[in-house]
Amino acid sequence: MGETVVSTLSVSEMLVENARQLIPKLREATLEIDKNSQIPDEIIQEMREKGLLKVLRPKIFGGHETSMQNYFDVVTEISRGNPSAGWFTALSNIRDYMISYVYGEKALAEIFGPNRNNDVILAGNFKPIRIDIEKVDGGYFIKDAQWPFVSGAPYADWFYCGAPVDDGNGGIEMAILIVPREDVTVLDDWDVVGLKGSGSNSIVIKEVFVPDHRISLDRLAQQRHYMIDELKDNPLYRTPFVPSLTLSIAAPVLGTALGGFDVHMERVNKAGIGNTFYNKMSDAPLTHLQIAEIDLKLECARSLFENAIKILDDYSTSGKEFTQKVSIRIKAQYGYANQLCKEAYDLMLAGSGSVFAYNSNVFQAFYRDFITMHLHAFITPSSLLETHGRLMVDLEPNTYFA
Repeated sequence: MGETVVSTLSVSEMLVENARQLIPKLREATLEIDKNSQIPDEIIQEMREKGLLKVLRPKIFGGHETSMQNYFDVVTEISRGNPSAGWFTALSNIRDYMISYVYGEKALAEIFGPNRNNDVILAGNFKPIRIDIEKVDGGYFIKDAQWPFVSGAPYADWFYCGAPVDDGNGGIEMAILIVPREDVTVLDDWDVVGLKGSGSNSIVIKEVFVPDHRISLDRLAQQRHYMIDELKDNPLYRTPFVPSLTLSIAAPVLGTALGGFDVHMERVNKAGIGNTFYNKMSDAPLTHLQIAEIDLKLECARSLFENAIKILDDYSTSGKEFTQKVSIRIKAQYGYANQLCKEAYDLMLAGSGSVFAYNSNVFQAFYRDFITMHLHAFITPSSLLETHGRLMVDLEPNTYFA
């Protein structure tokens, strides 16, 4: 009889290994995802089964409750297989952290309780493009509202939605509402050049009542007002909110660049250089210089990410006060890592040849996915670096998201 093999991997190591094992399947599905603008159902299901959609979920709700470093490592591996899947993994996981941060026990039990073994998927966006909402007894009534860029919308079970509401003093403040799938219409409007499988569709909510327990006020959420007792002393849920949310947008960048480099190196080792005597790119000194620089740029990008995440994890475990200046410097590190990955892609593109033009070229799909995430306002290198520089000369930050 065969012996039972007992794994010696920790939970964090197991999750990274599970993500790494999916890379070949994700890479093979890249053109299908790009063509159909959808991650195949069987891949979503396998991600659920491997625990890759509950990395940051509290253990009391069936999650793994690991760390931001483990989260980043998982997202990097998934993104290396396919960028849309990496983006979806990044955003769906960070929402578990966010929901745990901003809602009380009744709402969390409603969201996770009955479905804790089914890996509940959350999607949402803070800023509506239109909204008609009013306060009523016991909650709020959404007459008509629409939110764009709700990544993961086609796959989601619950949606969180930012909404401007009356603050009771004649002004406006932001609230976060959470609603079940049956109260939401997902629009078929995600017609884009890249990240087609991320499912970043718009959603519409009409004539829906949201009870008070599924509403949190942003100013109170930032003060940890809603956090349940079981999570208050947990280091993961003490991780600073703003740089963690920014990390969720930046996290897929490195893996997407590494995946593009994987595909590029396959061509380097078998294709020639047009209009030259080089039958293999790997014989050309120019190629040697290019791939060496790509490799080091990506290694520097990884170091920037890991340094920033170590600071986050250190603050969460030590309980030290987190300053705005540290937050903005961390975001600048994300931005500069994003820039290094863009420079690496530029070098790959220079050596890609005219076959890049074919829509059947996996590298082209990776490149379009990368450019789409590279341009996201949360991680635009110039903006993040400028804000960091402003604080270095004692000026106020030029962003509300500081």
